[in-house]
Amino acid sequence: MRALGLVITLILLGYLATASSIQAQEAERRAKPPKFNDATTSIIFFNDVFAEALEGERPAALGQNAQMATGAGPATMNGDETGAGEGEQWSKIISAQTIQDEVKRINNQFLDTVQNVRKFNGGGFEDARRDYTELAMLFQIVAQYDADVRWQEYAYTARDLFARAGFNCKVGTDNSFKEAKERSQDLEELVRGGSIATREADPKASWEDIADLPPLMQRLDVGFHQRLKKMTADTGEFNSNAEDVLHEAEIIAAIGHAMGQEGFEYTDDEDYVGYCEAMQQAALNVVQAVKNNDPEAGRIASGEVLKACDSCHEGYR
Repeated sequence: MRALGLVITLILLGYLATASSIQAQEAERRAKPPKFNDATTSIIFFNDVFAEALEGERPAALGQNAQMATGAGPATMNGDETGAGEGEQWSKIISAQTIQDEVKRINNQFLDTVQNVRKFNGGGFEDARRDYTELAMLFQIVAQYDADVRWQEYAYTARDLFARAGFNCKVGTDNSFKEAKERSQDLEELVRGGSIATREADPKASWEDIADLPPLMQRLDVGFHQRLKKMTADTGEFNSNAEDVLHEAEIIAAIGHAMGQEGFEYTDDEDYVGYCEAMQQAALNVVQAVKNNDPEAGRIASGEVLKACDSCHEGYR
């Protein structure tokens, strides 16, 4: 037994010696901590970055800067200038949701309007002209919108592309069809969440370079006579179509506001501008009636929209 105990002791001592040797080898292989030369690092790094490196007054709230960086300022290609609609608070006239829904509606309509060259050349170009002109107006609004809204990054580029397509769709030709179809593909890409190649654009372009008046008048006619007038005729129609009533009223208000801006024909005439303002206000009264769930107020305000339109047509046909 004494001999067996001696053997076990020798084995344990050998194991401990081997483990100690391995640990020593591992410790030897570890990298030694680096040593820095103060004379060198003082040239590269600041002792106090806030005291030595920053210039000017430090912001009171860093969160405020972050909000400004990601907030809803107009996206321009040429700096921070503003263009048609400069300084406008468009969010008080048309909601971001209405803009987005209208763009999507037009995108769906293009599936019928600009996919068949014969149909396009046979009269579809007139609908395309109206829709592309409205799109140019909408993307100008997007570019100048004072709240969060989709597509601001591409707004000026899209505005110019759609404006040119609208101008060229005055006639139905193979070339105008080709351009209309290409712009439809651009719109589809934006609606799906994709991107289009941005190009240099003029943020200060005037409304006469953005949209023709006749196609916008056509959109007003469709919006009021085919939609809003019917949907505000009685309480049942008003209540069952409340969302569509609000949508069309905001579109009419936005068009009325745009048509009264400098650059459109007749905007040097106080009477014409007055009619535009009256139509815009009446349309906004319809919007308020929807929010108040007041069908009677909606019907009355809808009548005021018609009155403003008729008064304008009598003097400016």
